[in-house]
Amino acid sequence: MTFEIYKGIDDISTKPDIRIRAANEQDAAAIFRLLEEVAGEIPVLLDLPERRSKVEEMVRVCCDAGESWVAASDDLRVTGFLLVEPDQIERFHHNNGALHLAYAGVPVNCRGRGVFKALVGKAMTRNVPLTATVKHNNQAAMRQRLLNYGFAVVTTTAEQDNLRWTPPENNNPYDAADRAAPTTTV
Repeated sequence: MTFEIYKGIDDISTKPDIRIRAANEQDAAAIFRLLEEVAGEIPVLLDLPERRSKVEEMVRVCCDAGESWVAASDDLRVTGFLLVEPDQIERFHHNNGALHLAYAGVPVNCRGRGVFKALVGKAMTRNVPLTATVKHNNQAAMRQRLLNYGFAVVTTTAEQDNLRWTPPENNNPYDAADRAAPTTTV
């Protein structure tokens, strides 16, 4: 099952006007606007200036780190994002190689076209363990989506599930050069 998502990166049946590429600092404002749009589904609170400022900074840091991804239309509009950050706990167990999927979002008008699957698939091409925390009141069925992509629940609390994906041994069809590839069409 985990190998299937790799294969889906390049052949998802979506409109060809959406491309997956690495996020950069110029994407931060557009990602934050989209995050505001989907905040209630995640859920993430952006109601106070302090909370907004903290999340805006996290978006900038994730974009600058070079591990996050965006889906962009031909007119360069961000139509989805996956914010990825180093996993501070897991990295020590995996030679600084584990990543945490912090936030993801796809606007309603772009859903159902494989955008989220392609974004997660790109993170998987790093071939390192991935973690995610999904709140029980998430309204986007994120827990089930990640389970479908090969993640497993490792711990559960009253508020959230912590999930982990471990790359299969020698099954990644992409090599290290894939990270440098500018875009993938979905």
